[in-house]
Amino acid sequence: MGFSPSIGVKMPEILLFIKDFELGSKISSACVDRNKNVEFSDEKSDPSLFPKSVRLAIVDMDEEVFSSIGLVAELKRRGLSVIGTKKKIANKEQSKIRLVGCDMLIPKSSLVKNIPSLIREILL
Repeated sequence: MGFSPSIGVKMPEILLFIKDFELGSKISSACVDRNKNVEFSDEKSDPSLFPKSVRLAIVDMDEEVFSSIGLVAELKRRGLSVIGTKKKIANKEQSKIRLVGCDMLIPKSSLVKNIPSLIREILL
């Protein structure tokens, strides 16, 4: 758990690459309810500026700007666990997304309710 003593604020442990406001809000709330700070990122975010406290990225693979192999590869290079999420997941897609580095691919319909177990599994 990162902590910035100079400003007394917990540093984010989870990056959200999600443009859907409703989904992003639900995921953020579920994480904060478990005392995990989040930071929203987008395609313009510079990976070299991600806080060292970040250990997990959740990426909306339905968003064209986030579904690139390059983003997931860069997150993995930085040592992050990566969870991809999609509305519908075909077997062929699942294999491809796992090959580019996603540790897990979870349907959007079950992501929010699975946040507690994902946090326990990945961050604790």
